[in-house]
Amino acid sequence: MGTIRFSRRALTVVATTLSALGIGASLLIGLAGTAGAVVTGQGSSASAQDLTGTDTVTPALGVLPPSADTCSDSICIYVVGSGLNVSSWTTSAVISSSMCSYAKYLENGVVIATSGEVCGSANDQLISEWNDPGNFPNGTRLCNEWAGIAGEPCITVHS
Repeated sequence: MGTIRFSRRALTVVATTLSALGIGASLLIGLAGTAGAVVTGQGSSASAQDLTGTDTVTPALGVLPPSADTCSDSICIYVVGSGLNVSSWTTSAVISSSMCSYAKYLENGVVIATSGEVCGSANDQLISEWNDPGNFPNGTRLCNEWAGIAGEPCITVHS
């Protein structure tokens, strides 16, 4: 079976859509294996079932738009939710050379979770998804970073 390549936007929207449909975590974990999660600070807790890291995603039949998304340099953030509840928080990073990295999830500038390490080759897209991170106060700024990769996209949660 051949390899299918997707644009950064298409690949992340697919991952976000799978999560919104309630099948993202099991599909991503099935493709990439479970990724360990480290949770720090006062934010919502994550587990290996909730927080995944992968550089491979299969196509979905339908695509639903994220509630909010933006990119900064090589990193993008995609958040799905309603009001103050975030049902899926996905981040991606395009790498220019072979490397390993991990995603950092920030709430108002404080790291509240990290993904397991994800590795890829030049021009690959690394993806980490946090399923059901929960409720955040109105005005909370959610950002993502990837270790050793430029960029820090952010969105603001609002009702």
